Amino acid sequence: MFVKLWMTSNVLSVTSNQPMVEVEQLMRQHRIRRVPVMDGDKLVGIISREDLFRAMPSIFDPSISPEQLEQAGRITAATVMTPSPITVDPATPLEEAALLMRTHKFGSLVVVQDGQVVGIITETNIFDAFLEILGARKEGARIELKVDRSQQAFYAMMQVFKKCQMTVLGMTVFPDFSETHQLVTLKVQGDDMEKLVDSLWAAGLQINRMHTEGKEREEG
Repeated sequence: MFVKLWMTSNVLSVTSNQPMVEVEQLMRQHRIRRVPVMDGDKLVGIISREDLFRAMPSIFDPSISPEQLEQAGRITAATVMTPSPITVDPATPLEEAALLMRTHKFGSLVVVQDGQVVGIITETNIFDAFLEILGARKEGARIELKVDRSQQAFYAMMQVFKKCQMTVLGMTVFPDFSETHQLVTLKVQGDDMEKLVDSLWAAGLQINRMHTEGKEREEG
């Protein structure tokens, strides 16, 4: 999966000389947590709601004078933005973008193509992709299998699902589950789960855990 499939397009932006009060109003009006800062077509920074909270005094703070509030109202985006933000391309693999965000503790990355801002990828976008990959929004059975590390074992597993006419809605692989096995988790739909279970065991595949229709059981 690539960033372009999950990024938010038509991104709102602000200019570096825009007052912070206007930036805050824009973000609150559109319910966004981060906004790129643009000078013409050039990306020069990014501002988060946390940046705003740190830079702007609270009107409820009794120690803040009217003069300080007035001065705060003249603060511009350039003063508090994170300059020269790290960006990704629409063709960047989603896991690479997620790793960048995790490593640098970013909540989002601006997406740039040929020097133009074309989108933004956020934590929410990453979570949505994760849910889609796991088939979380679709009904079905979730099965964890301990599968030998060999290619033959993985092929045999997929043949069982094909034989039992199961639709695979999502799949993840944890290759370092143990020294001898990888852990494969699948979300599947089909009419005969009992047949599937029997066929998996018959093929020498170990069911670690199975969850279906609100019930969970460990197969051992």
